[in-house]
Amino acid sequence: MSSNKNDCDAVSVAVALVVFALPLTLLMPGFSVWDILPKVRITRFHIFDYYFSWTQLNFALMTLLVLFFCLYLEIRKRALDEMVENVLNVRQATEVAMEEEKDRQATAVRACVQLLDTSAEHYENLTLLRDELRKREKTLQHPPVIELSTSEM
Repeated sequence: MSSNKNDCDAVSVAVALVVFALPLTLLMPGFSVWDILPKVRITRFHIFDYYFSWTQLNFALMTLLVLFFCLYLEIRKRALDEMVENVLNVRQATEVAMEEEKDRQATAVRACVQLLDTSAEHYENLTLLRDELRKREKTLQHPPVIELSTSEM
């Protein structure tokens, strides 16, 4: 990634401007794009002189430019599609991990609730046992304890 924060680079803007501005030049009377384009005289390959006119050669050149621009856009689209697919894969993996963590936490909460229920039952049993022991102690009457006085020793 480039360090600048522009969403599009200069090449994309220039090619898009050329591709989309060409049809607008047809609206200007007396103006021809073919007058602006540099003319190249091909002398080595004489077959071009006989079979193609300058208009056809310029049209072929413009068609190639448009095709290269479309190819460039397709390459960028595929790169973006790959990034989107990677993001979706990461999102799916995150959702699976979150579901597993949620299930693990639900299991831990159920275990804690079971432990609390068990400890509450044990506490109730201990309370009942303590009350029963107190009742038994009250019902059992011990004989009075005779303590020796210090003088009898």
